[in-house]
Amino acid sequence: MAEFIERLAHLGEDPKIARLSKVPLFEHVPRRQLAVIAANLDEVRIEAGQTLVREGHHNDTFWIVLEGEVDMVIGGHRHQTIGPDGFFGVTSMLDGHPAVGTVVTRTPIRAFVASASQFRAIESSETVMVRLMSAALERMREDLEIKRRRTGSPPA
Repeated sequence: MAEFIERLAHLGEDPKIARLSKVPLFEHVPRRQLAVIAANLDEVRIEAGQTLVREGHHNDTFWIVLEGEVDMVIGGHRHQTIGPDGFFGVTSMLDGHPAVGTVVTRTPIRAFVASASQFRAIESSETVMVRLMSAALERMREDLEIKRRRTGSPPA
């Protein structure tokens, strides 16, 4: 019954906006901004075992995983698994440099994707931009810590 009431509450609402509002990256983003973001995302389905981003190569796609899992591999080592509501591709989209890792689908996935030009429209939301930059910095710190542990370097 609760599920039925939830569906009635969102009757007529754009399903893409409804789904985005449940992704932590977009929590508390006003509906008007979510509508702009949703208009700049395409939905895709990808089978397991597909390489989506290749380490050291140009990346021009931002991904938000809706269903399934992907593995991020850095320097030949699995760094992390990203599942529903997770995202990747943000660092190379922000700085224009080659990807720091390879991302391969662990399972079939359903995802929202944004091309470089679509990503620019998403960046227009100040709230989302701050969150994207924060996530990029957090991941860089994690990557550096992993590299430090692998090489046995002392902490900085």
